[in-house]
Amino acid sequence: MKLGTAVKIVALLLSFSGIFLSCDDDDKKIVYNNLPVESRHFIENYFSGIDVTAVEKQDGEPHYKVELANGFVLWFYRNGGWQEVDGNGTYISSAVLYDLLPGAVLTYVAQEYPEASIIEVSQQSYGYEVNLGTQPEVRLKFNREGGIITEIVG
Repeated sequence: MKLGTAVKIVALLLSFSGIFLSCDDDDKKIVYNNLPVESRHFIENYFSGIDVTAVEKQDGEPHYKVELANGFVLWFYRNGGWQEVDGNGTYISSAVLYDLLPGAVLTYVAQEYPEASIIEVSQQSYGYEVNLGTQPEVRLKFNREGGIITEIVG
């Protein structure tokens, strides 16, 4: 009887460990050259001379995460197109923003928040999301053409 109980306990523990292992983070480190060509061109074009400190391949979308030595984190879709540029509190250069966002988005930010810098930008199914480096932080959502959808403060 004791042996049967011990076997049940061991089986139970093994099943729990399997559950925890299956929940483990599916991100895996990869080398820079294994990124899609489009992602590498994006990095080389907009972040030339800045060291890449980590590259991860992930399940789902966005599919790739790239960390740079300047603190920026870049996210890319499976096909290599950009999904998000996060400056982690540092403003994103206008050269990057002019290429990534519709002019209407940049005009809106310049008119409504003339002293603010954009610190994060992402492409979404509805359009674009832009975070400003203001206190409190302002998050703006725009449609694909650059028309404002929502403005969230805080």
